[in-house]
Amino acid sequence: MTNAVVLFIGTLTVILINFITKIKMEDVYFAPSLFLNHGGGPYPVLGEKNNLEIAEALKNVSSYVDLSRLRAIVIVTAHREEDVVTISSAERHSLLYDYNNFPPECYKYQYNAPGDPVLAARIHEAFKSAGIESRLDDQRGWDHGVFIPMMLINPKADIPLIQISILKNQNASQHYEIGRVLYQFRKEGVAIFGSGFSYHNEEGFQRAKRENDKIIENTDFDNFLNEVCTGDEESRRKIVFWEQEKGAYESHPLGEADHLMPLIVNAGAGGTGRGRKIFESVYAQKFKISGFIWD
Repeated sequence: MTNAVVLFIGTLTVILINFITKIKMEDVYFAPSLFLNHGGGPYPVLGEKNNLEIAEALKNVSSYVDLSRLRAIVIVTAHREEDVVTISSAERHSLLYDYNNFPPECYKYQYNAPGDPVLAARIHEAFKSAGIESRLDDQRGWDHGVFIPMMLINPKADIPLIQISILKNQNASQHYEIGRVLYQFRKEGVAIFGSGFSYHNEEGFQRAKRENDKIIENTDFDNFLNEVCTGDEESRRKIVFWEQEKGAYESHPLGEADHLMPLIVNAGAGGTGRGRKIFESVYAQKFKISGFIWD
């Protein structure tokens, strides 16, 4: 075989490898970062009246996310608070029915999606590289912040899931940095779902049950969330100073901002683009709630 032939074959091989690599890269879905209002307990699945619009929004997630192209979904849940970021890492997880006094059927729900131990380990390493303490957990079940929305988003349960906790300290800057680490996995077709509530004040919910007025109570804070989540990257960073905003503690009382933390993670995972508002509703006729996507 002459040198010219060898050179030709070598050149052709490089061209083919580059072509195949390009095709594969183009085929990888740049998955979104998406904040979900998950409703009250199992109410979205039960069809409770205050949760009907939330349930419909969850069913319509496929309008914004190409579920068929997802490699996996990372769900940051408001219902698991830990001292360090905790990552579900088993091939299968049971369900944790972490709600009380609901109909018996609510304790028989099934959601048999697979986990992804390899991806979980890579996320663990990514946090380590970023100086964020984390641990893997192959024991604890997925809580209702995971399985309730996913029952409506993807009933087939055929997309691998990884549950990630929030931190007990509810430090907004740290949660934003968690999102920044998770951003890289979006490039591999891994969606980042935040499962929480843009308004979450238990005293407010109870008051709404007692009172008949329909005065919206959290307009200022909802407007703030809309401004920062649909703004540029510099504007979005202001979400870490949420406590300084008018109506902040009325929407998320001090020390009880667990349901806001997933949104802050989503914002951190948003990249350089602007977010879009994809959901708005009035919960219990008194509280504005909003959902956002970065895609």
